[in-house]
Parts: sequence; structure tokens; C-alpha cells
Amino acid sequence: MKRLFTFFAAMCVLVASSWAETCGLNQTVNTDMHIHVIVGGRTFSATLADNETSEAFVALLPLSVTMNELNGNEKYHYLSSSLPTNSYAPGTIQAGDLMLYGNNCIVLFYETFSSAYSYTRIGSIDNPSGLASALGSGNVAVRFESAATGNLSTKEHREAVQSVKVLRDGQVWVVRDGREYSVNGQMRK
Repeated sequence: MKRLFTFFAAMCVLVASSWAETCGLNQTVNTDMHIHVIVGGRTFSATLADNETSEAFVALLPLSVTMNELNGNEKYHYLSSSLPTNSYAPGTIQAGDLMLYGNNCIVLFYETFSSAYSYTRIGSIDNPSGLASALGSGNVAVRFESAATGNLSTKEHREAVQSVKVLRDGQVWVVRDGREYSVNGQMRK
């Protein structure tokens, strides 16, 4: 009887440990997050930096803004709230860089050039080909949204997402409408 009890207790510990691992209780979350940047009917995928600024930015999504033209190489928009900063002078700005100027100005660069200004990195467009033509030469409407939730409002997002799974390898999956999506928006098979 004692052996049976010991065996049963050991199995409970094993199952609980496996459950904790499956639920992500002892896992680190994969911070390789992706968003969509939508301009004039074109969708660009962007990879976010692994920092507090990008995490705070994601909390604002979905976000539709009018971005103003500046210097023929960037679009900018002042947010109504501040984001955490860790600014540095990158030296060279790359087309597709998504940066924070100061603590509340998001900047989307569409040309590569040298700069002495300091920014905090939010992320960058994965393939900026066609970004400059999509943004055009004047002010433009831009929508930022999570690649995992797509075109949902914040309320719809909360209602649609049934759960979040963290797998053993650290991948994060969102369950919505009975389907699983990775943070980069790909549906799990």
C-alpha cells in the first residue's frame, strides 16, 4: 500500500510538472514579436525590438494615426502618452526603422541616411521594399496592429482571444475562434 501511495504521489508530481511546463509557468516568453503596419492598402510586417518600449507600444495596438511628413525620409506622429525610453544615436537610419523620438513621438523611416539624432528602437519593417511609395510625399494614415490578432479593435481582441499558450520552446500562441495563431500571425496547423 505504501508503494502504491508513493507511486501515485510521484505520478502527481510528474503530471503537475508537465502541466506547469505546458502552461508556461516555468518558461520564458519568446519576445520575437511581430506587428503589421498598414499603409494605403499595403501591409508590411515588422519585427519588434526586445525592449520595454516595444512592449509598451504593443499595448497601444491596434493604433490608427495620421503620420506627418518630415525631411523627405520619415513620417512621425506624437502619441498622447509617453513610452519608456532607452535612446541612443544609431548613426545610420535604415529604411523601415520604427523608432521613438523623445518619449512620445513614433517615427517610421522610409529612406536610409546618416543621423546624429538619438532614438529608442521600437522595431523595423522586415522588407521595406515599396514602403516609400506606399507612404507617399505628404501626411498619411497608418495603422499599426498586432500580427497575432489582425484587424480587431481592443474590445474585439479581448473577446476573441480565448487563451494564450506558451510552448516548451518558448513560442507564444494565441487561441482565437478555435484556431491557434503565432505572434507573427501564422495559423498553426
